[in-house]
Amino acid sequence: MGVLLFVVFVGLLLFALSRIVVITNIQRDRQISFHFMRGAPFILLAVLVFIFWTSFTTVDSGYRGVVLRFGAVTGRTLEPGPHLITPFVETVRPISVQVQVEKLAAQASSHDLQIVHTQVTLAYYQDPCCVTDIWAKLNDDALNRVVIPAIQEAIKAQTAQFDAEQLIAKRAIVRDGIEQYVRDRLNKHHIDVDAVSITDFNFSDEYNRAIEAKVTAQQNALKAENDLTRIKIEAEQKVAQAGAEAKALEVQKQQITPELIQLRAIEMMQQHWDGHLPDVYMSGQGGSLPMIDVLKAAGRSK
Repeated sequence: MGVLLFVVFVGLLLFALSRIVVITNIQRDRQISFHFMRGAPFILLAVLVFIFWTSFTTVDSGYRGVVLRFGAVTGRTLEPGPHLITPFVETVRPISVQVQVEKLAAQASSHDLQIVHTQVTLAYYQDPCCVTDIWAKLNDDALNRVVIPAIQEAIKAQTAQFDAEQLIAKRAIVRDGIEQYVRDRLNKHHIDVDAVSITDFNFSDEYNRAIEAKVTAQQNALKAENDLTRIKIEAEQKVAQAGAEAKALEVQKQQITPELIQLRAIEMMQQHWDGHLPDVYMSGQGGSLPMIDVLKAAGRSK
């Protein structure tokens, strides 16, 4: 709309100029004459278009317009869309009411005096109903004037309540504490917090090495404990197995009788003796005597 009015204004001026300036050729001599009254209506119309053009303004979606009169806040707020203002007297300053995301970092000390570098992502927006007050107090510079200081103070206040290890283990609690602190601080300036996220925790190199050594020691201790438990279980298993074997031998010992021994001897003889007597008898002193089959010899004598 503003571009169209500007085009109409320029067109009217050019047309009025063509009506005022008259160029005639008399006997090959060019003469220029001015007739202001012929172009006066168009000049007047162009002035009206210019006034309307300067009094026309628009506010984009996602913004609110703060109307200023000679730089002073009037208390009037413009919604998104076209509007008319007093030309040369009033101006409009757009204020964003969209959600804005900022990544902010701060350095603080934990409860055990470890240096912690914390990075926080903050999503916030300015209250649409209070943009006039925001402009009057913050001059549309809420980020540098209140948001960044609030985040830095919140990080320092929360990290000081926890040890370095707790900051990692209780990350959600730390985040909620930072968010509540920032919300309370910014609400006073008509700025609403949408969400706060802790995107990174960084500690000093010395502390990181100490943590790594501690974790390694804990893992080694756990491994040694597991090995000791395994050895103990294996020893108990062996004792139990030995006890079972001893009990089995005791049961077998109780079941052995002379008759059973004789039976086992007979069974063994049946398995390994073919019915022939040995030809040589071995004495206990290492000597040997020939065995004579009396029955066989008697049969031969017959």
